[in-house]
Amino acid sequence: MLKLFIFVLILITLVLMSMFIDGVMELHKQEKEEKKSIIRDGMEGYLDRTFGFGNVTIFKAIYDAEGNTRYLVYLPRYEWFKSPKYEWFEVYATQSGFKHEAIEK
Repeated sequence: MLKLFIFVLILITLVLMSMFIDGVMELHKQEKEEKKSIIRDGMEGYLDRTFGFGNVTIFKAIYDAEGNTRYLVYLPRYEWFKSPKYEWFEVYATQSGFKHEAIEK
């Protein structure tokens, strides 16, 4: 009788634990979607619209002779079981918005 009671308690615990983990995973997924739906302005918004949300990383801010700010960003490209290859871009502001140019090695 005691063994049966312990077995039932273990089953109930496992079911409740799986429900809890499922709820936590659903909340994490929902927070991730809400984070993606935030519309960002400026250069970060341009990078999100052009390359996808959070795909590029800002490497360095460069100031040119005229005092304008240019950003050096990279986009990693992953292949299966290989180290990532990086594509480098220079992002700068113009009168009509932001533009980017690929940097060749």
